[in-house]
Amino acid sequence: MPMLVRDWMKKTPTKIPSDTLVTEAKRLLIDNNLNAVLVVDNERLRGLITRHNIMRMSHYVMRTQNADEVSFFVDRLKVRDIMVRKPATVQADDTIRQCLKYGNELMVAQFPVLEGEQVVGIISAKEIFQLAAHFAGALDEAAA
Repeated sequence: MPMLVRDWMKKTPTKIPSDTLVTEAKRLLIDNNLNAVLVVDNERLRGLITRHNIMRMSHYVMRTQNADEVSFFVDRLKVRDIMVRKPATVQADDTIRQCLKYGNELMVAQFPVLEGEQVVGIISAKEIFQLAAHFAGALDEAAA
């Protein structure tokens, strides 16, 4: 029986609207130890914001040491301005094997999970490591 994405995905992904300030998204990612947040408007997936996107942008702005750029970053830059638009997705009924192959081909570490057009979860390297740990017996040893 094939392993399905739905069995290993995070079923309650963190979602934010596209008009969220980047500084708020950064706080959300850091406070909740997340690597990605789904950008959803009107129940429709619009994009994906990653810790990497935000940190790269933060580093650039801070390096310029331009007060206007720092002010814009803090007070006005929205998630929609730097998000990954139309991110690659997987379906909940895809197999883990398909998901891993697709991730390897695209060199991405997380996928929004859909059922049709509806966002139902996210699967990332974190869930894949949990899957590997499960099959390696590491989860059972940690519980003992």
